[in-house]
Amino acid sequence: MAPESEFFRDLQQLLHSHNQSLTHAFTTLLGGPSGSSAQQQLQRDLVTSIPLILTTLTKLPAVQEWIQDYQTRKYVREVHALARKANGWHFSALRASPEQIDDFELEEMADTIGDEAPALWRLFGDLAISKADRKRKHTEDDDIEDSEKLDAEEEEYWNQVEGLTSEELQRSGYSRKAAAEKVRQRRNMVQKIRKVMAISIIMLSHNQKCNLFPSILGIFFHANNTPEKVVEVLSRLGVCISIDAINDAVMSLSKKCTINLRKLGQTLTAAYAYDNLDIDLKTSIPTVEKSTDHLKHLTTGLMFPLPPSVTPNDLRCSRELWEASPLNDLLPDNRPNLAPKPNIDYLFRIHPGYSTIDNAGLSGRDRWNRYKFLNDLVYHGPPYFHQFRSLLKRVLPTPVDPIPVSKTPVFPVRAMDVANSSVGGNIETIASLLAQGGVGDPLEMDDETLVDIMEHVVVIHGDLGTGERLDGAQLRRAIESSPFLRYQFIIFVLGLFHLKMACADALWRIFIKPRLARMDSTSVMEDVGYLRPRETGKIISNPGFRRMHQVIEHDGICRRLNCWRVEIQKQNPTITDLDQFVQSNPSFSDLIKIADRLVTNYVGKSDTIRRLRRRPASERDEQYENNLLVNQYFLLYEEISYAMNHGDIGRVEACFGPWVCIFKATGKHKYASAMIKHITYVHFHYPEGLRNAIRYSMLVNPTGREGSFRAVDWVVELYNLFIKRVHGGSGSTRTTENIIKESILVQLFKHTHSTLEKNLVLNHLTTHHSDPDMTATFASVTSHMAEESPHCPKPGRKTQYTVVDMIAKGMQVLRTKKGKASKEEGGSEVADGDDDDFELTPEEEDIMLDLDL
Repeated sequence: MAPESEFFRDLQQLLHSHNQSLTHAFTTLLGGPSGSSAQQQLQRDLVTSIPLILTTLTKLPAVQEWIQDYQTRKYVREVHALARKANGWHFSALRASPEQIDDFELEEMADTIGDEAPALWRLFGDLAISKADRKRKHTEDDDIEDSEKLDAEEEEYWNQVEGLTSEELQRSGYSRKAAAEKVRQRRNMVQKIRKVMAISIIMLSHNQKCNLFPSILGIFFHANNTPEKVVEVLSRLGVCISIDAINDAVMSLSKKCTINLRKLGQTLTAAYAYDNLDIDLKTSIPTVEKSTDHLKHLTTGLMFPLPPSVTPNDLRCSRELWEASPLNDLLPDNRPNLAPKPNIDYLFRIHPGYSTIDNAGLSGRDRWNRYKFLNDLVYHGPPYFHQFRSLLKRVLPTPVDPIPVSKTPVFPVRAMDVANSSVGGNIETIASLLAQGGVGDPLEMDDETLVDIMEHVVVIHGDLGTGERLDGAQLRRAIESSPFLRYQFIIFVLGLFHLKMACADALWRIFIKPRLARMDSTSVMEDVGYLRPRETGKIISNPGFRRMHQVIEHDGICRRLNCWRVEIQKQNPTITDLDQFVQSNPSFSDLIKIADRLVTNYVGKSDTIRRLRRRPASERDEQYENNLLVNQYFLLYEEISYAMNHGDIGRVEACFGPWVCIFKATGKHKYASAMIKHITYVHFHYPEGLRNAIRYSMLVNPTGREGSFRAVDWVVELYNLFIKRVHGGSGSTRTTENIIKESILVQLFKHTHSTLEKNLVLNHLTTHHSDPDMTATFASVTSHMAEESPHCPKPGRKTQYTVVDMIAKGMQVLRTKKGKASKEEGGSEVADGDDDDFELTPEEEDIMLDLDL
């Protein structure tokens, strides 16, 4: 008999003699208490041999089946635990809320899965690990070599998935090790996302209510007009919820947003804004019901809370303002509290400290101009000057009256099937806005749920056309007996985005529109030929806001760099360009001293222009005089743009004075009148609480970042852009009814985009593009300027066109009440078509200019 057979026979007899089974002996050794030294020795030997024992056991079919059954029960228990409502992953389409989308965090979800279902999480992690990762687990090499060890095919795959390579990161300034680490982290995150998605599909199959991730994806697909067939396929795969569930969620979210609007409006500290939306709804076959007129005129709007410092009591001044209103015929015209008449003088009585001259002889505007000269040199001059970027804050002008930096929550209202191009349309629009805000006259509207606003005013932002029609509505309704029917609660605020567009258009009228103004070799149009050689015809005829804005910005930079060169050469004739100036190693203090001279000698203030133009013809340089005015007006535009972006409402108001004069001289009389009226009423008529509510709500900050303030009317235009191009439906869903239904969700859809971009680590999806490299272009312009010398006086140099000092001319028109600049005074070509464009309509590219939200 073989020795092994004898051993097993003896073992069987031994166990039988002790009335024990092999199973009992085995389990006693593993789980029982240690007894004798012999038992301890056997236990140690058994524990040491467990891997071999288990490996042997797993070869048995019965053991394999038991293991599978055990693991399955364990995974099911973990999935059941994950699908509990307590984890917060249940999403009811009929009770969907915006907060569920805003609060979604995939990282947090992954951590919870790892804690609640560690076995399941590890299983998917092991299944998802790539071949290259397995190789890496068995190597001692450093992570620096990670990307080099991947198979070429897999490396190419990951690059396509991520859009991120180690080489690209190294070119962006990352070290080799940091680049490899960043790539590794990104790949780990992609693996984590896939694990969460796979487990979410399992949870959805286990419990249909556990569908948060698929629901958010479904809303995202809906917001992007994903074809229904694609959504159905993804729904079958468990990636997203069904189309019916998506539609239910959209309806629920719409109702929740409606409730939120009502809550905000009934605080009585909400501001409103609205504008028209012209949208093209083309039909393939015209019918009687659907004619060939595709253009649909809607009205869109938004609501946002006034600054936290504003209370309802601050806006409780409707009766006080009505008693002072010139529309109130029940009171005598000579009453002492009558509202002041708009007057240009009021514009120069605000912010007196802004005009104060400092020890260097500079006013507030001069100090800002100095900062701009330095900024252009430091950012666009030779590389030597880049070292001073961190020192620019030393000369950064003190804000005149800044709005505190905080995120402004902005909520779109439901679009209205109203054309607000008439007074009646605006009246209907206001009624709809107030209804959405849950305010009004409960008796007049026969609705007890409305909050009474009879004693309060409502701040409404809009463009100039909106303001004119609201004035017309109040004039029409002045005879009504009820404050609500008189619309006396309306306080209109002019939108600053449209004002900025008017500023750019005024400069086009002054420097480009007149034919002769384009003839000189030092003219703005000559520079445009270098800056935008393929768009000269467009810029001459109708550049639009975006092109003109960029012309002002880029040409202004080149002109100010030329001023630096000229002034430095004036002090040292041996230096002919800024690169030679670098050889002297100038300090930042040296640059400040030069900048002080630049703002004094190269910016054409009215007294300077007047003095130069009184000289004998043989001593005058007419082109030099023109270019000093170009510098002044371009800097005025840069200043108001800077003030708007940084929320310095005091500086914006301080810019009103010169711009009113420019508007008056260029035929933009309605803008000039609206600005004068605004300053007169806000600073010299309205109570302090209302004054602060208006001024600090003219600019909002949707992101809460410094330097990211935006005009209210720009935000309205941005929402219009989203409705037109992104969230307005497609195909059969691009209808008026659908646009109106989902317009209230524009901001929520945008949040869905940002939520998924953040959680899924998506690349290359920002709406903010880096500035183009203008180095070579600026070099060609400055080289041309060096030849033509726009800032070097040349006695006797003539011009084809004398640029009128529009600030002086506008002031003269305002003082003499003449209304228009005559042809003899330089208004021939500049003032043509007076106010024919007072309702400037921004194009999509104009809105995209500031789109970095």
